[in-house]
Amino acid sequence: MLKQLHIRSLSLCLMLLIALTVSAQRPQITDRLNNNGQVTVDAPKELVKRNNADLNNKQTNNKDKKVKEKDKKKADPSSEEERLNELDDDKDTAKKDEDKKKEDEKKKEELTPKKPKRTHTSQQTIESRGVGYRIQAYSDNNHATAKAAAQKRARDIAMKFPQYRSYISYKAPSWRLRIGDFKTQREAQAALQRIKSVYPKFAREMVIVKDHINIWSND
Repeated sequence: MLKQLHIRSLSLCLMLLIALTVSAQRPQITDRLNNNGQVTVDAPKELVKRNNADLNNKQTNNKDKKVKEKDKKKADPSSEEERLNELDDDKDTAKKDEDKKKEDEKKKEELTPKKPKRTHTSQQTIESRGVGYRIQAYSDNNHATAKAAAQKRARDIAMKFPQYRSYISYKAPSWRLRIGDFKTQREAQAALQRIKSVYPKFAREMVIVKDHINIWSND
């Protein structure tokens, strides 16, 4: 019985000693009672210093890491080359877009009928005749309908393109309609494209032909 009590006493003493040792090693948090009866808890100075030091070390490490990454990118030629390639690709894309826009505007301008600078008037006179080009817009040998069809088409074209004169003639066995007095084939081709854009259903019939043209007084 006494032996068991002795063993228990020793065990309790040993446990108390261990608890005191652990408690001494652990930073203690102290509390104080103020005048209003509120308890203020103070962390030990060594714990505060350790937390501050850990925070400073973390911030310093993050900063050093960013600096190293930045220096690595500068030192890495492949990264710089990739960046330059991206800039070149952006420039090429912008240039292609600009070229395409200009090309689309040019096509639109070519196909859009231009407002005539002038129309022919009765005061204009023929100064001379020469070899040039005209647009043959109609030709048919049906005696019952060809003349009326040529006149109708001439009126239609004159409504949209009053700057071009129309010439209806008969050369057996066909009636034909020719447009304009163009000195060069280039002028005739430009006019043909404009007329085709407005009257696509006439496009297959219209061709440029060499012909004797009138040279007018104010041309």
